[in-house]
Amino acid sequence: MPNQELHDPLEQRWVVLDHLLKQLNKKYDIPAEVVKNLQYSRSLTHYYLQDPTEPDRAKELPRIDSLLNDTELKLMGMAGMEGEDFVADWEQKLLDASKGKEVFRQSKIQSKFIPGMPANFDFVRFNFREPIHEERFMEICEYENVIIEFDDNDSSVFVFGEESNIQKALKEMAPFFTEQRSKA
Repeated sequence: MPNQELHDPLEQRWVVLDHLLKQLNKKYDIPAEVVKNLQYSRSLTHYYLQDPTEPDRAKELPRIDSLLNDTELKLMGMAGMEGEDFVADWEQKLLDASKGKEVFRQSKIQSKFIPGMPANFDFVRFNFREPIHEERFMEICEYENVIIEFDDNDSSVFVFGEESNIQKALKEMAPFFTEQRSKA
């Protein structure tokens, strides 16, 4: 594999699964749980990769792997309806991704908002004047069963999930808004 740049296997695996999901979604109804698990794994992967040496972030690896494995299992099961060649092609792509090979070029989206969010999910976006403490936000979102995405400068935030869960999470996040206003 000379002259081929290696990439993070977690991200590459997610990208391949995302492409497979989009491919299958053209013909089949993808269960909301599969989409949710893929989105949540992306959020956790982003969180982990910001500082893989931090022990609290490293604890997320088993959960990320479990979410990706579950998503892969379900999507590959659906891929079986497309035939053996289709399955073999995607198995090879997943194998290459797990080795850190870039199978699909990943476009950088500043907000890291995940396209293809299921229709039954709502979302909010808000901006902070200064970067915020991501770990606390992640705890709130995990507890309230919503997904959160930060942009590169940690000042824009997307929260998505069911409306009632978003409302509960925003109530828990209220002190962050108050703190930002007091700094103005």
